[in-house]
Amino acid sequence: MMLQRSQMLALPVSGVGMGLLTALLHEHALGSKLAWAAGLGLGVALGVIAGWVAYRSDGAARHTVGSGLLYGLALAPMLGGACLVLAQMADMDGWLIPLWIVGVATVLLPMLGPAWQTRLRLVSEGVTGPWARQNLDLRAGLIVPGALSAAGSDRPSMSPWIVGALAVNLPLAWRLQGGAETGLLAVALALLVVGVVWGGVAQAGPALGRAWFVLEIERRTGQRLRNPEWAEVQAMRRSHWLARWFMRDA
Repeated sequence: MMLQRSQMLALPVSGVGMGLLTALLHEHALGSKLAWAAGLGLGVALGVIAGWVAYRSDGAARHTVGSGLLYGLALAPMLGGACLVLAQMADMDGWLIPLWIVGVATVLLPMLGPAWQTRLRLVSEGVTGPWARQNLDLRAGLIVPGALSAAGSDRPSMSPWIVGALAVNLPLAWRLQGGAETGLLAVALALLVVGVVWGGVAQAGPALGRAWFVLEIERRTGQRLRNPEWAEVQAMRRSHWLARWFMRDA
């Protein structure tokens, strides 16, 4: 999905903000200085990637890969940090590292697993398969707008991913449920896990898999496939006041 003009500034700023927010979640576990240094580094990385997506991406496969990278880098430390905070509130300090890993994996695996599955399916079809014929114009070097977004019929099954994610998060949720003051946090954790898994399996993962497949086609053919709305995208970018610093050809 292409960006809107309102996101030209909001996306980089949000990336920096998300990075800094993770510092709050890791402050108790890492210490104030280390947590804020890591949060600042993550914020800078997210801001740079978001700026590239907003002003320099190709509007096609690389744009989708950059968006997927943003999704993973922003949400994985966030959910990992949330697990740290909840574990500390439940007096589970001995489980901090495993639960942080569980939180990060809850974001990354439901995205990377479906991405791999989608890529394998498209590779088995090849450039003459139904998806490629419908969405790619190799002669014109174009990719149909919206081709990389997840279609309902092509999405991987959601149930195994949600069940698996809830299963690995169940010990923390169960422990939190034991205290009256933390009972709602257990419910919030479960809802957060479901939402994150849905985003990875239904949206980010399939889109990343399609972009991966398109990049492989580009490498084999030596041809860059671009969005047919490229001129409009560049015009929108140039109209923003930040373009003079971020765009190559502004």
